[in-house]
Order: sequence, then C-alpha cells, then structure tokens
Amino acid sequence: MNLPFGRGPATPRTERDPWTWLFGALMVVAAGVVLGIQYVAPDKRVLAVMAALVVLGIAWRLDLVSGIGLLLLILPFPRSNVYGSTNVAFILLLVILWFLRVSQGAVIRPRRTSFDAPIIALLIAFLISFYNVEPKNMRYALANYATLFSGISMFYLIISNVRSSRDLERLLGFQLITVTVVCLIAVWELNHPGGVLIPGWIDFHATVGQALNTRNVRVGGPFFDFELLSEYCAISIMLVLFLLLRARSVARRVVLTGILMLVAFIQFATVTRGGIIALMLGLVFLVWLLRKRVQFVPLVIAVSVAVALFLGMNWYVANFTRSGNLLERVLDPQTFETEHGMPLNRAKIWTQGFERMMRHPIIGHGPYYDVERGTTFWYWPHNGYLFVGNLVGIVGLVIYLWLLVMLWRRTHPGNHSFDDPDYATAFLVFAHAQLFVFLVDQFKIDFMRNSIYTVHVFVMWGVFAATASIVRERRADGTLAAAS
Repeated sequence: MNLPFGRGPATPRTERDPWTWLFGALMVVAAGVVLGIQYVAPDKRVLAVMAALVVLGIAWRLDLVSGIGLLLLILPFPRSNVYGSTNVAFILLLVILWFLRVSQGAVIRPRRTSFDAPIIALLIAFLISFYNVEPKNMRYALANYATLFSGISMFYLIISNVRSSRDLERLLGFQLITVTVVCLIAVWELNHPGGVLIPGWIDFHATVGQALNTRNVRVGGPFFDFELLSEYCAISIMLVLFLLLRARSVARRVVLTGILMLVAFIQFATVTRGGIIALMLGLVFLVWLLRKRVQFVPLVIAVSVAVALFLGMNWYVANFTRSGNLLERVLDPQTFETEHGMPLNRAKIWTQGFERMMRHPIIGHGPYYDVERGTTFWYWPHNGYLFVGNLVGIVGLVIYLWLLVMLWRRTHPGNHSFDDPDYATAFLVFAHAQLFVFLVDQFKIDFMRNSIYTVHVFVMWGVFAATASIVRERRADGTLAAAS
C-alpha cells in the first residue's frame, strides 16, 4: 500500500498505469515550454514561482530533515518581493508540507517546548508595537514581521523534526555546505568589489575600498554586511572545529581543515574587530568547558599553532588581497579607550540608541528602525539588545532576554566532552560555545537589522534547542533504563 508521503512500495497498478506516464510527460513538456519562454523573455515573478514549485516538489519527495537541509542551502540567497523575500515563501511552503504530513500521521505531531511561552510573548510584543509604526513605514514593518514569523517557523520546524543524533548530524552537514558556499561567494566578492555575480540577484555594488577598490575592501558576502558576516564566520568556526575533532578519516580531516582555513580567511577579510574578539573569547570559553578533557602539552601546542596561523593569515590578507589589516584595527589604541564606561567608538551611538528607546519605552517604535524622523537622524544602535529595545520597548526586551536565558540554560552541557559516543551530547558543548559567541558579539552589532541574517539566527537557535532536547531525552531514557 502506498504511503501518503512516504516511500512505501508502489502497487502494480502504479507501476504500469499509462495515465501516470502521460501526465508526467505532459508536465515535462509544459515545463520545457515555460522555460523556453522565460529564456527568451524572462519574467522574475514567473521564475520565482517556478523555483518555488521545484523546491516544493523536491521537498515533497524528501523526508523533513532533508527538506530543512535543502532549505538551508537557499536561505542565504533570497529575492525581494512585496511580502519580504522568497525566504518567507519557501519556509511557509515547508511548514505547509509539515502540517500535511502531521495530519496524515506520516510524522510525529509537534511537541510543546520550554521556549513556547517566550516566543509567543515575543510575537505578541512585536504585534503590539505596530501601534507606533508610522503609515509610511507600515509596509517595511509588515515585511520585517513576516521575516520574524518565518524565522520562528524555522525554529519549530527544526526542533520538531530533528529528534535524534543521526538527524542532527545530517543537518549539521547541510549547515557545513551552506557555510562553505557563503564563504566562497565572499571570496569572489573580495576579488570583484562592486561586481555583479548574478545580474538582478547577487551584486556587490556597495562593496567598496580605497584607491579604486584596491585596498581596505570589507566583504559582506550574501548578507551584504561585513559585521554580520564576521559574526557568522566566528560562529561557524566553532561548528567546523567540532566536525574536525570528530572526523575519523584522513580525507575528511583534510577537507574540514581546508574549510576551516576558508572560513578563517573570510573572517579576516571582513576586517571587523568585534567578530574576532568574540571568537577569541568564545575559544577561551570552549577550552574552559573542555578543561577536564584538555591536557596541558597538547593545549600549549594547539595555542601556539593557532597564534601562528592568526598572524600568518592576517599578514597574507593585509598584504596579498584587497582587504585590510585586522590586527592593526584590533591593536588601535581607540579599541581600548572608553567614555562613560562604554567603548569610545560606541559611546555616542549607544547613548543615542538608549535615548531613542526611551521615547517609546513600553511597547517600542515597532518592527522597523527608521533612521530619520523629521530633521532628526538616528544611527543604527550597533547593539542587538538596544535594537530590540527600540523595536518592542523594555517589555519586549525583557521577553527577548527571557528567551536567551532559556537557550543558555537548556544548552548548558552536562558532559564536557567532544568525543562522547553520542553525537548530540558532544555537539552540545560546542553549541553552548556558539551561543556564547553570539551573545558577546551582539553587544556591538544588531542581527535584526538584516532580514537575510535574521532567519539564520533562528535556525541556529533551533539547532541548539533540538540538540538540547535530544540530549535531555537520551538522559531520561538512560535514567529510566537504569531504574528498571
């Protein structure tokens, strides 16, 4: 008997049914005609619909973990539209497929989580904040809310369908591919500042440097934001490092070492101090988590190699690419200067961001940060917490911090080991370190200002929550087994 969405054996009638073959042939011919027309006279809306149908068709045949992984590969490259971006459409299509499979009993029903209350409260806080959105900005606010909703949908897609260490391992494999593609595109951007990779889709006209783009180019990759790309690379280095430490074959270690060097290279090419500082602190925190498993001599050797690679990578990027000198920026005396207890280069904008937040301290200004109001110009807060406070007020900020505290508590590893036989238990240590890097880096950048990157943050949170849930269930099963 055929399963509604599964891969059960086909009946003899299905295998020999001529009408099925005829319908398939007609669909192929129709698709060929449409593609031919689009080749001659392309219409971006028709192409977007065709892309959505292709993704939907592929996802229909795949299990949901593979469908989520496939979606991860295309999330960094959305197309803008009236409701935000194609990411919103693709995510909602996958959610519909998920609900259909749940209704047919093909997958396990969604489960309640400890994150439900803060997430629902956050959605309500953003909804209430629309009260203060100016009519001219309503379209952008609605698009941002759609992005937030799609990000939360990805969170629940992951936590509800990634239920085993095997699922988690597959999903991290898709994340690794995504990281590699993002960094390769950033390499192209570094060599073609201001260039166009795909006309009408991926162009880097805002990537500029000094002296005709020959020096001090800062790459932003598909996020078009060098500070957020720096954070993405810092978090991704933790992921690649985990996969490298878990690798067993020589070939896999060689490939992962190459990817690690690629991500580190792009980290330096962003020439962003905050990202590299957050990464350094994150690595120290990771060593602290693994302190019971770390031996002194190997640690000294690893630190020496890391320092040598750091200096060598910085020297290469500063002297043989169009980018700048990251170490020079980090060691700039202004980096360590303070004003009223705040970093000198952030004191003015943080103060202004706080003053702006206090204009609507309870429910905020709404899900759109307007930098101009009358004759007043507001800088970006360059602080993720101040940014959320501006959008949804102090009440919404408290809810957001509640969500982060829940993530921090749930991802706290009980077994501090990267070589645990259980894949999820081992990764939880690195997930906790990744979350640490994110929390530190958000003191100098605001992820919600970028609709592309926002979805990736919710994906990251979903992976963390799913990992914690797998580990918690495994420990509960072990306790019950021991008790019996």
